[in-house]
Amino acid sequence: CKDLLSKAMHYDWGLRAIKSVLRVAGDFKRNEPDKSELTLLFRSLRDFNLPKIVGDDLIVFMGLLGDLFPGIDVPRQRDWDLEKKIEECFVDERLQPEENAVLKTVQLAELLAVRHCDFIMGTSGTGKSTCWKILAAANGKRGLKTTVKDLDPKAITTTEFYGYINLTTREWKDGVFSLLLRECANAPGTDPKWIILDGDLDANWIESMNSVMDDNKLLTLASNERIVMKPHMRLIFELRDLKYATPATSSR
Repeated sequence: CKDLLSKAMHYDWGLRAIKSVLRVAGDFKRNEPDKSELTLLFRSLRDFNLPKIVGDDLIVFMGLLGDLFPGIDVPRQRDWDLEKKIEECFVDERLQPEENAVLKTVQLAELLAVRHCDFIMGTSGTGKSTCWKILAAANGKRGLKTTVKDLDPKAITTTEFYGYINLTTREWKDGVFSLLLRECANAPGTDPKWIILDGDLDANWIESMNSVMDDNKLLTLASNERIVMKPHMRLIFELRDLKYATPATSSR
């Protein structure tokens, strides 16, 4: 994939991507123990990677899968109840539940089930915010009350984002993100809790997020406080592109 597909910034074919695919395949195997392992691996490779493949690479990617798994072509596993709820939410918002819009919302739900940090990428007006808002509303219809906190990291300074120690009084002042993360971590219940970071990436604030985005799920503040993300918490990044992201960030 790395050699044949385009050099898009958000592509990652390393160990983290492999681990995520194997987790999805393991879930498929537990749910459908009678199915062939090759069939389930093909489905997990296809369904987990398709959301991030750009249009020009789609034919090449599907051709690679066809070469690796000759004669295997299984339909996507679909949650009909979720899709129905998503369509209802589109109608409630006076939007058209077009097939592609519903598919992208379902794909976001599938990615959130596997990874605790996800990027929604696209230019303005491509429906990034609509995607997660509709999914949150659909979760509500299914009895999963989703708490959403929205924040623009570029609207404030890095110290206001994470927090800082006052050099005169040596007192700790919470940042907006650390306050939201702690609030979600300490909140009772296991219903979904999302923090939406709606703003372009830059090295000033994203590098300190790497330990939160990897398997540690841990934010260490300058005050030495450590905030751990709970299993029901998710970070969703709304981005235009990954132009200023490092490979370390993209792989997460």
